[in-house]
Amino acid sequence: MKIEVWLYIAGSNDITVGMKQLSTLAAFFLIASCAMAQSGPYMFSGAGYQGNGQIGLLTEDAEAGIVLPALLAVRTHGGWSVSAATRTGLKDLTEISGTAHLVLPWKDQVAFGIQHTGIEGYSEQRITFSYARRLFEKLNAALQFDLNRNEAEEFGNVYAASWSISIHAPLMKELSMSAWIYNPLGTESVLDLPSMARIGILYEPSNKLGVAVEAEKDWRHELRFKAGINYHLHEKLTVRWGIGTRPSLVHAGISWNIFNNMSLSGGWRYHSRLGSSLSASLSQYKVE
Repeated sequence: MKIEVWLYIAGSNDITVGMKQLSTLAAFFLIASCAMAQSGPYMFSGAGYQGNGQIGLLTEDAEAGIVLPALLAVRTHGGWSVSAATRTGLKDLTEISGTAHLVLPWKDQVAFGIQHTGIEGYSEQRITFSYARRLFEKLNAALQFDLNRNEAEEFGNVYAASWSISIHAPLMKELSMSAWIYNPLGTESVLDLPSMARIGILYEPSNKLGVAVEAEKDWRHELRFKAGINYHLHEKLTVRWGIGTRPSLVHAGISWNIFNNMSLSGGWRYHSRLGSSLSASLSQYKVE
């Protein structure tokens, strides 16, 4: 979001700016710094993704409908997930998300998602719609459209739309790859949405263990690398762990299968600039 501040110079060095404008700008920049790395595709999506190192290939529930929709193409059921997060030191900050996906009669999948981040005087929302389809035996793809809304006091509402494409390639039983490209045409908007790409590799030596690495490039920033693990300690218990670079990130999470097809998850992330976040999700991953 671009903000212009006009300074009126009176005499030689007299600068006068309305106190209301200064206080508004100070509050806005504080909020913007708190919400850094949250806009658009960076917004909170759920505890599972937060706990596994924010790697799409390790997403096992409906969160995939937000972070890597192509994964849905191989699923035979629908599902949903609702999540909330809090950040230490920012009790007024609210982060929530919800998503659901449905299987169509011809076996394709559609997914809907909504994300919200807000603090007093400032909020962001993102709504997504995704369509996933199996193209070939070893290739799945999805197209996603999103509408983003930012609201700040004294500045009103700002909207921007964008789209992304994702690919999932199960090369063999143990090995799969993914690619996700957001805003590929680099369309500029008032919200300054990023153009970015993620490429990941997942290795699953057994049904209990999944290890993934991912490279992420936002064209405004340096290349980032992430690594994560999902380990099924028990048929009802899964633990997650992950790390990331630029900025330094550490992730951890746990999921408990409370019923045959429902899961309660918790996630934690430490961000070297923004501090710690805690999250919780409830998901149902086999809706007939």
